[in-house]
Amino acid sequence: MTSSHDPLHGSATGGDAGDAALRALYRDAQTHISGGTMARLHQARHAASQNASAPRRRWTWPVAASFAALFALAVGMQVVAPPGPETGTAPAPDVIASVDALLPDPDGFDDAVDDAVAAYDESPDFYLWLASNEATLLALE
Repeated sequence: MTSSHDPLHGSATGGDAGDAALRALYRDAQTHISGGTMARLHQARHAASQNASAPRRRWTWPVAASFAALFALAVGMQVVAPPGPETGTAPAPDVIASVDALLPDPDGFDDAVDDAVAAYDESPDFYLWLASNEATLLALE
């Protein structure tokens, strides 16, 4: 922290006079605190420090252990349990037949794709052109 923003060494606006006045007021308040108030403050600070060090989580380990045991029991029940009956997840055969009738012939489509791929496999010039600068310039347009 820089000294211009440090509250102990002045403010960023240059209010050193206000800072000095507050420091003087604080010192005056410290000298005029009664003995009873100081004793109560000391007792409260001591009690707070004693309570802070006392363990408050006495129930966490038993709860965590019981959750772990419950999880292990659930996993064990899933492993040991016999499989349930099959549900009707398979589609009806007539639906499959109607969908197949709507689709085009897959063999003709595969032949066209195979022909296109074979043309590229047979022509190494295509790959040389693809690696050239001309292809790069064409892609940038």
